Amino acid sequence: MTLRRILRRHLRLTPLRICLIGSSFMCFFFLGIFTLPNKQQIRRANIEDITDTYKEMLLTAATRRKLAQHSRTARKNLIIVSHGRSGSSLMGDIFNHNPSVFYMYEPLQSAKRITKDKSNTNESYSNIVDKFLTGVFRCKFDQPEILADIEKYYRKPDHPRISQAIASPPLCPYKLTDSRWDPKLCYPMTSASLESACKDNYNLTVIKVLMDRIPESNIKTVLTSCNSFDVDCKILFLVRDPRAVIPSSRSFGFFNEKGNKDALQNTRLFSYKLCKETEENLVFIRKLPDFLRKRIKLQRYEDVAMDPLKELSGLYDFVGLPVLESVRKWLNETTQLSRSDCNEKDGAQATCTKDNARVAANRWRWKVHPHDISVIEYYCASVMRLVGYRTVDRSYELLANVTIPLSTHDYEAKNWGLH
Repeated sequence: MTLRRILRRHLRLTPLRICLIGSSFMCFFFLGIFTLPNKQQIRRANIEDITDTYKEMLLTAATRRKLAQHSRTARKNLIIVSHGRSGSSLMGDIFNHNPSVFYMYEPLQSAKRITKDKSNTNESYSNIVDKFLTGVFRCKFDQPEILADIEKYYRKPDHPRISQAIASPPLCPYKLTDSRWDPKLCYPMTSASLESACKDNYNLTVIKVLMDRIPESNIKTVLTSCNSFDVDCKILFLVRDPRAVIPSSRSFGFFNEKGNKDALQNTRLFSYKLCKETEENLVFIRKLPDFLRKRIKLQRYEDVAMDPLKELSGLYDFVGLPVLESVRKWLNETTQLSRSDCNEKDGAQATCTKDNARVAANRWRWKVHPHDISVIEYYCASVMRLVGYRTVDRSYELLANVTIPLSTHDYEAKNWGLH
């Protein structure tokens, strides 16, 4: 006998049916009241998963097919994201030397300066950045203030070569290799000339941005500006050992110690902030859907320093560029020189990428005080573990023995299905 027949047999009496139905209704009603989330639960749910914005991008197979179709015709972009003093200038220069790349060196500096000039308006820095990135990813430079700042910045005599595309025809009469080249001879920039140069002469736009210039210091902001079918964005997340980054940031004036310098109060604060931001971005990336994770490459500076040509192949493969012999030759030479080889043609020290990369990767081991290293490891141990940096735990013998690498080949973030 079926369950339905049994129920009918036992519920023939109408009052019994009514009573059962009524009691069921009351149970569900009161259960609903007592299980409704309170305001705190709702607020927690809203911030619990930072990938909620992108869940709608996973919806259907049709969406995936549409993405695949548009990716063939969409404007291609690569965004290099890193903290300052992480080797991002070298990373950007690797793409800057490719003739198919329209490269911009830290363009969010323009947005930062414009925000200061617009301090009496209601437009926020976040809005200016979003508008600017949305335009750049489409080779559009429609904001007059941004355009004026770009021209002023890229035509400075102290860093003329930070964008080979902007310093070359059709924006300038001569190529950088021509002895007649002079930034004073370059043509005035207009929205139309910059857009045409970007769109018609280069297959790929590459920009490098520092984390502290991204609103909320989160890669999510960059992905949001890419959330359209007419642009194809990939992100290169560059990381470096914080024991190298943090002392270098202090020496370059990113922060200073005040009061009792032995207490390293600001070093502690900076270490906590930098490593927290790095870890939060790594967690964000890990929680992205598979097809978005594949558009992000996690790159350690130390891997480039130890084997530049091998990493060059992986970087170019990520964005679909062929490895040119001219780029291989330049990279091989520039990573075997020293800082003393920088000259006025290379621009300021901050933009010159000549350095012995192997030496640079380990320089912190004999330059940074052991106490500073212990402080940094205390605040950064968790994120160091994620990306494969080994702590020395006050072992001066391990620190001094540069034949023992302090970065491991196998680490957790390497297994997250990134490119």
